[in-house]
Amino acid sequence: MSKTAFHVATLGAALTLIAGSAFAQSFDIVPRDLYTERMRQEGSKLVFCINPEGVLAPFERDLAQAIGQSVLAEVEFYEVGARDWPTRPLPLDYRIVLTEQQMFIMLAQECDGFMGFLLSPSNPDWMTISQPYLSARTVLVTRSDAAELAEVPFGERIGVRMMAAGDNRLIQYLGAQPEDRSWGRTPYPDNQLMLERLVDGTIGAGMIWEYGLFGATEGDPEAAGFSYSYDLPFPVDPIEIGIATRAEDSYLNNLLSDSIAALRADGTIDALLAENGLTDKSGN
Repeated sequence: MSKTAFHVATLGAALTLIAGSAFAQSFDIVPRDLYTERMRQEGSKLVFCINPEGVLAPFERDLAQAIGQSVLAEVEFYEVGARDWPTRPLPLDYRIVLTEQQMFIMLAQECDGFMGFLLSPSNPDWMTISQPYLSARTVLVTRSDAAELAEVPFGERIGVRMMAAGDNRLIQYLGAQPEDRSWGRTPYPDNQLMLERLVDGTIGAGMIWEYGLFGATEGDPEAAGFSYSYDLPFPVDPIEIGIATRAEDSYLNNLLSDSIAALRADGTIDALLAENGLTDKSGN
């Protein structure tokens, strides 16, 4: 090899080392998430999986669009359809009735985030839930003016969706009452059936999450003949709902959480709930 060729080869190797070192340094400085997140790979587009049959669906569509506007991203939806559900979603419910494998595939192939996920310790390790955009309380609902359970006549049946928030608390509470000063519990497979049985007098009261009641009555329980109260004789944890992402998509999850926090602080979320009939029109 000539001296000239040797120097050229040496210079090329040196430049390669310098470029590689500079790339490594920049890679260390910039979070790795920015190189691997789907959002980065697809530019300014965000795709949300959504349950179109859910009572929250219209609100969640509006919320997703508001999130997109806040992060300057175009929003698209992947609707979970009849072909996807192993069993059909229940009316007026908050549960996503998909298998873990289905959820994994959808978040890997179809969407960046999945709207409507319950914050729960039973969620899989590969999934992370954003800051909740809803924190729903459980209410006692009747067809009378009863403001609390103590005003419901003893011996009446209390309806509840099986395994709903507060169901175990209700079982424990009723079990601790004297037989002659207590009520019965009637479990139902879904909230809609429970409300129907309340209307026909089969039960004297029911327990339901507030957005299930508001969604069933288009935001006007009073006009539909219902009274409700948040005053329960036992504590019930709130139903917290957020957006599911893959655990590796931490940058995206933080971005969604920050956007949700801003939309809550400026009143956007409350306004969207009201626009979609998920607050009490009477102001109660």
